[in-house]
Amino acid sequence: MPLLFIKKSLSSTKCQYTLFYFLIAVLIQISTVNAADNIKVVELSSLGHFDTSFSEVKKVDNIKGQSLIGEIGYMAGENYSVTFPFDVQQITYRVKNGSVVKQGELIALVEGYDVHHFIDEYETTKVLLEIQQKHFQTNKQYFENKTIKSSQWIEITKSYYEAKLNFEHIQHQMSFLHIDENEQITIISPKEGVIQIPSLMGSKVAGELAFDIVDKKSINVKIIVPLLLASNLSYFDVNSTCRLNIKNIEEIADKFHQIVWAESASMGCKLILGQVIKVTPIQNIDGYKIAKTAIFEFENKNYIALKGKKSLSLIPIDLMGTSEGEYIFTTKADIEDIEGKQGLISSVSILQGNLLSLGAE
Repeated sequence: MPLLFIKKSLSSTKCQYTLFYFLIAVLIQISTVNAADNIKVVELSSLGHFDTSFSEVKKVDNIKGQSLIGEIGYMAGENYSVTFPFDVQQITYRVKNGSVVKQGELIALVEGYDVHHFIDEYETTKVLLEIQQKHFQTNKQYFENKTIKSSQWIEITKSYYEAKLNFEHIQHQMSFLHIDENEQITIISPKEGVIQIPSLMGSKVAGELAFDIVDKKSINVKIIVPLLLASNLSYFDVNSTCRLNIKNIEEIADKFHQIVWAESASMGCKLILGQVIKVTPIQNIDGYKIAKTAIFEFENKNYIALKGKKSLSLIPIDLMGTSEGEYIFTTKADIEDIEGKQGLISSVSILQGNLLSLGAE
């Protein structure tokens, strides 16, 4: 029994100590909350006879970010590629690289051993198609009258359509060519746009790229932006006369970055293929701005003091940037809209000193 009594006494004492420490912790938390509540509102009279002047809080919808680099180009697949229909030994371009060309405009004179061979091949496939077409039409009646075997008709049909496809293929290539009275062949532009001529240092064989045509509306600015910036972008500024609107944001990230395509939104933008420019991102923001002298620090947080009838309300803020001598900020404080309210901009250090219990003599 004595042993059991001692155990119960020890257990009771332990519970009392636990309850005591719990109450102390609660009292400390209450004191901390009350202290935090006490600094939210300060009487104007606490500044004594020091001068007090105020500045209006203004609404801000966007903010300038750090400059980025943009490259003028086009999205994959938006170029119309024209290839050589045959092997070429020499090519003479009649237009400047990057110039605007019209549909059907003569682009490049091509010369080589296969030039006349290609013309002969075209004429040959044309004649062969005419022969095969007559042969096909003649035997079609025989097949319908069952005077020829099905196997024979299949071979005739096969030969006709092979000749037809072969001619249509060469005819399509001929649609990109202009042949003059001297049988000189010039490649023409299939559509209107900006021409992009590749660097042809080696051989120029059939099927290789002769040039690209890019629609002027497809020429945009490719900008690599940080992931955190991409979601809040509004537009880009290039200079006072050139603004770029967001056209497309690629959904694939490259580690910490994302590709944004922007298009010209003003006549002052003169975009040249391959050009590299500096752009300023403009971000959407639900924020405000006020004179820099209104900001003060207390307990490792930034604040502004808004004027009431006889008091100052201390509002915690997050600084976002600067603009023409003012700070741009946001706030998570549970208050009504602060736009148009007056923030203290003089004797701010006196207020800060009072909050730090330093005061001012």
